[in-house]
Amino acid sequence: MCRNCVSFLTRPLMRALASSRCSRRRTVKNDPERMAMDKVIEVLQEHDAFVIVGHRDPDGDSLGSSLALGLALEQMGKRVAIVSADPLFAAYQRLPDSNRVKVVSMAPDGFQVAVFMECNAIERSGIGGFDGRVIVNIDHHANNPNFGDVNWVDPSMAAVGVMVYRLLTKIGVDITSEIATHLYVAILTDTGSFRYSNTDAEAFRVCGDLVELGVDPASVAEAIYENVPMDKVRLLAVGLGNLRLEAGGRVASTVLDHATLESSPGKPDTEGIVNHGKAIDGVSVAVLFKEVELGQYRISLRSDELVDVAEIAGAFGGGGHPRAAGCMVSGDLMDVRKEILSVVYCALGIVEKDE
Repeated sequence: MCRNCVSFLTRPLMRALASSRCSRRRTVKNDPERMAMDKVIEVLQEHDAFVIVGHRDPDGDSLGSSLALGLALEQMGKRVAIVSADPLFAAYQRLPDSNRVKVVSMAPDGFQVAVFMECNAIERSGIGGFDGRVIVNIDHHANNPNFGDVNWVDPSMAAVGVMVYRLLTKIGVDITSEIATHLYVAILTDTGSFRYSNTDAEAFRVCGDLVELGVDPASVAEAIYENVPMDKVRLLAVGLGNLRLEAGGRVASTVLDHATLESSPGKPDTEGIVNHGKAIDGVSVAVLFKEVELGQYRISLRSDELVDVAEIAGAFGGGGHPRAAGCMVSGDLMDVRKEILSVVYCALGIVEKDE
């Protein structure tokens, strides 16, 4: 059996050991006397200054949840900074309050608490300088190791936006139309416009409440999905041109190399490109190899119900959701492709022929 397959198949044991190591953290399962959300509320009420941060290249859930929480905290009389290591993609720059997000490499001084939104490690934020602060960790990824001083991690939630809605409702803040819009964006995007398997009844109920609070679904959809920059269309064209079907049409893969990404005039927006491979009839797993730096590839994986791509990504130090995940791998493209696809084939039960 190949080394990658062994790593992939032993992931459940590794997760169990990690869970045991994290048992001292303050989480809902390990502290039945107090719910994790209540502990988050305590921190929010006890402190006055907060820096809110999500993961690199913030998606709609990370961004929307951060903006919603930030506006709510200001309503409570708190001082707030919302930061990101990377500029926002063009689609999200059209959303209200997007200019509140400041691009930084180090966390600003003067904020006692750092709240990480949909970020499964401090390092994944791409921002430093959090030593000495209270760390609050709010996430819905199953592979989150509970790295915070206070952890609220619930993989059953469709999006962190649903969690923040619960939080704000319990605190009793006024969910304005602006806050509601940010939460709606979070849920809409992380469920793939309600197409992904994480879409559940609560996601629909919360979005129904948000519409009643002033969200205009048509305007949100237009802002995110119907104002695509030409630069992104050109990247999509390259990605589709490089698309390959393998394993009898069960695996689709494509590559965007460093030169292609560097030629894009603005920030290269590749969000959603991998989904085009997954949309092909008969494809179970789609993979995008994106060379973000020379010899460094950001891997995006999408799958159907047959394959848990979070397990595959986890074998390479990444993570995500069962149907959508990612990781970083360094090396020559041919070697990286072979390494990733061998684990994909293993997950599909496909035996590779010896070369």
